[in-house]
Amino acid sequence: MPGLYDILSQPFVTLFVVIAFGLWLGSLQVRRISLGSAGVLFAGLIIGHLRRSLPESDIAAHPAVLTMPPTLTELGLLLFVYAVGLYAGPRFVPMFRSRLKAYLLIGLGSIGAAAATAVALGHVLQLSPALTTGLFTGALTNTPALAAGRDVVQRLAPSTATEVSVGHGLAYPFSAILIVVLVQILPRLKRQSPEEAAHQAAQEATERQPAIGTRCFRLTNPNIAGTTVADFHRQGLTRATISRIKREGVVYPALPEMTLQLHDAVLAVGPEVDLTKLQSILGRPADDVSMDDTAGRVTSEVAVVSSPAVVDKQLGQILTGAFADVIVTRVRRQGVELLPDPALVLEPGDALRLVGNPQVVGRFAEHVGSEQRRLSETSLLSFAVGVCLGAILGMIPIPLFGGVHGKLGLGGGAFIVGLMIGHARHVGPFRIFVPEPVILFARELGLVVFLAGAGLEAGHQFMGVLRIAGAQALLAGAVITCVAALVSLIITQRVLKWNVLAGAGTLSGTMTNPPALNAATALAQSDAAPLAFASIYPVAIIAKIILVQFAFLAARLWQ
Repeated sequence: MPGLYDILSQPFVTLFVVIAFGLWLGSLQVRRISLGSAGVLFAGLIIGHLRRSLPESDIAAHPAVLTMPPTLTELGLLLFVYAVGLYAGPRFVPMFRSRLKAYLLIGLGSIGAAAATAVALGHVLQLSPALTTGLFTGALTNTPALAAGRDVVQRLAPSTATEVSVGHGLAYPFSAILIVVLVQILPRLKRQSPEEAAHQAAQEATERQPAIGTRCFRLTNPNIAGTTVADFHRQGLTRATISRIKREGVVYPALPEMTLQLHDAVLAVGPEVDLTKLQSILGRPADDVSMDDTAGRVTSEVAVVSSPAVVDKQLGQILTGAFADVIVTRVRRQGVELLPDPALVLEPGDALRLVGNPQVVGRFAEHVGSEQRRLSETSLLSFAVGVCLGAILGMIPIPLFGGVHGKLGLGGGAFIVGLMIGHARHVGPFRIFVPEPVILFARELGLVVFLAGAGLEAGHQFMGVLRIAGAQALLAGAVITCVAALVSLIITQRVLKWNVLAGAGTLSGTMTNPPALNAATALAQSDAAPLAFASIYPVAIIAKIILVQFAFLAARLWQ
């Protein structure tokens, strides 16, 4: 029978003991505030510290007891940030474009203030430049910045390089937990409920990506009468699609060869601006006309694309031949509604709203979605290619100044590749299709594995670091964290007046804090927090990699 130490020397036993204990801790609430997934980090700190109380002879005999390989921690971080990138990718570009200046202001303002605070506190408290550098990276919970800081210290003051890790380990736990708590109390501080913020975020998303609606018109324009539906659409007067026509009390599907006649009631689907334009083309509104078909001539249903026969083909290519009479009024892709442009390339999981003859629509729905099982499958080959590319990107040196090079790190590289693939949905010839439940599972699993490893590593060193650096360094790290968080919140909540979900996601991304994002996402059913996190994250990570090196040089000059 294996002994207790033999069992606890197995990395996976330690991993899941920390995860289970941490999730239990995270579920505990004090005045409706909980640590959530950050409880795993706290559990790692506790268990990692307990290892130091074991007899040295037992540790010598079982050196792996209550430890995790660093590669397992890095794998967790890799999975988490890659999944966040995949999830946010489809909506990232419109969000980032619309708020680019704001994200630059937040990222550079908050991180620049944190760097200046670190240098000033290092001078006042007489901390070494290397320790000050580590406190900066730990207070902003950023491993790539830690790597960049160690690189510059190793080049310019190699004898003090270990102090960078000491400072990082001292400041990291407080920062990770404080931001999680701050994210949860932000709705109370702002006096805005998460549900209200989610509604506001949905309205803002509609402004960036206009929602598709329906409207009924009475055809009174004699210039349009006599035109076929196909010819009307070919003229490109509007992006709206005519889906039904009611004539003499009978509802018909708007087939391409059907001729529009005066006094027809026409049902159209499209963005609000195009529907308004369509009114000036067709005639007056006819909102009082019912376009429901009671005779069974017209049906409307949703077909989900899953068949390889239609994936990667343009919509116009499959609406031919036997399916020429099928009318597609809208396409929904990962929560975003798209117009049924004939050039739109279909992807797995696309939901097509179909209108037409019941028999033809039924055959078409079976044609595009006859292999529903594929929607629950993930292409592990393409998924692995994406993760591999992210790891490689994170390793590429970025030349900065004075011969110093920075790196995005595994997390930063995987995140950026995840964003790109989530937006483009391809890696060269490979198509990436990852079902949303799989993305969410990878995100949660990666997060808790990363937090367990980070917590154990910090717990092993925490008391030793505290004795070496002293309470002053611990206080300095806390102040740096508070300054960065305060500047971020002032800009988002006071200057830009964003809702609390966008503010919470931005704060999590500014601090590059995964458990804080998890807490922000749990506030309400909305993608506002993940989108804000994804938008600020690239700015934050690059700013930290650059500013950590300026912070070290400034601390040396001011020493």
